Amino acid sequence: MKKATSLEDTQLLAQLKAGQAKAVQYWFQQYHDRLLKLVNKRVSLEKDAEELVQDTFMSCLKHLPLFRGESSIWTWMVRIAHHEVADYYRKRYAKKFIHLLPLSDLFPFESLIDSHEISQKVRQVLLTMATDEREVLLMKYVDKKRVKQIAIELGKTIKSVESTLFRARGEFRRLYLTT
Repeated sequence: MKKATSLEDTQLLAQLKAGQAKAVQYWFQQYHDRLLKLVNKRVSLEKDAEELVQDTFMSCLKHLPLFRGESSIWTWMVRIAHHEVADYYRKRYAKKFIHLLPLSDLFPFESLIDSHEISQKVRQVLLTMATDEREVLLMKYVDKKRVKQIAIELGKTIKSVESTLFRARGEFRRLYLTT
């Protein structure tokens, strides 16, 4: 597609980080339709695709201070959109991956009757967790990524990811037992 002509990526990035409203508006106008087209290829429902595009923009704004500009803004946004789409499918098909979560040693399942009940409870707990902690748990146990890979993808240190993973496991267990 067409590269931004009136603002270079570096200029746009600097203006976005400075919080300039016109830059945000320009950024949205430049990338919204392209991003929607990309997400529509991966998500069949138009309303879900539009919501995922909005979530991608919000996530980009949230993580803007961490973006170093080592790739183009478009490449960075596509990567975040892929994470949003993956999270969408994780949420939507929670009961399909419940059996992949090796968390059974953290709490007893005896009080639950079937896998559907377990699935619902795990999904409910995951949805109540902080986004960062939920994402790290899913990346580790569903995507089966190593801590080092998670750290690279999130732009964090290995120690930071290990710490988040430790807190996330504890939070999951606490929420699971109290739900």
